[in-house]
Amino acid sequence: MVYTETSNKSVQELVNEIQEKISDYKFGVLHIHNVAQTLESKGVEFNEECQILDICNPNFAKLFLESDMTLSTIMPCKISVYSKDKQTYISMNSIVQLIDDINPDLVDEAQEVQSIVLELIENVK
Repeated sequence: MVYTETSNKSVQELVNEIQEKISDYKFGVLHIHNVAQTLESKGVEFNEECQILDICNPNFAKLFLESDMTLSTIMPCKISVYSKDKQTYISMNSIVQLIDDINPDLVDEAQEVQSIVLELIENVK
């Protein structure tokens, strides 16, 4: 499942706002992948904006990894901010579904993480 919201803000405005507010949710931005820039640097024309933010809460990361190292395959959490047909979107995969597919014993913790990230998205959109 993918959660997607629309926004009247630009892609860059949303990315900047996430960076400004994410620490309020005890998360940090590890890296931002600017997909359009990367594709263009490889000679591929891409007409939309897309930035993917790798985000992490160190306490949850430690909990998940100490419980099941295979969860590292879906970490860090990602928020995608992109434009399509002159509309801006902000999306994330269901953390609960991703965790449940690998280790159902951690669904409650995944729900907590997902709720926090969805609250962040709601507050910046």
